[in-house]
Amino acid sequence: MGFFEKFLAKYQDDWCKECNCAMEKLRKQLYALPCMIVGHYTEHKNPEFYIKNLHKVEKKADIPSGMYACGAIQYRCPSCGKRVTLLDPFLPVRDEEKHEGNVLFCNGELDQFLWW
Repeated sequence: MGFFEKFLAKYQDDWCKECNCAMEKLRKQLYALPCMIVGHYTEHKNPEFYIKNLHKVEKKADIPSGMYACGAIQYRCPSCGKRVTLLDPFLPVRDEEKHEGNVLFCNGELDQFLWW
């Protein structure tokens, strides 16, 4: 692998840290995060927090005003098969989204909850 691929793998969540190649997007789902409302966002890295508090929704319009949401995307490396789940907590505000920063789970911590 070249310098560019190693650089992307280090800094891009959708690049495999093992193989230094682009990962495939397998699944995408939207969740409401009713325990967090405007002005009360707290960053969490513990998968148990998300297992306890995420509620599946079909579309952004289903999220009550003032409540945070969370997009979940699962990626898979086409070379080694490694999977990672990216959570993107955000606050829907009018027609925009205020993103709080991604949370990455690389060891299957949320696979069973999010996808089955």
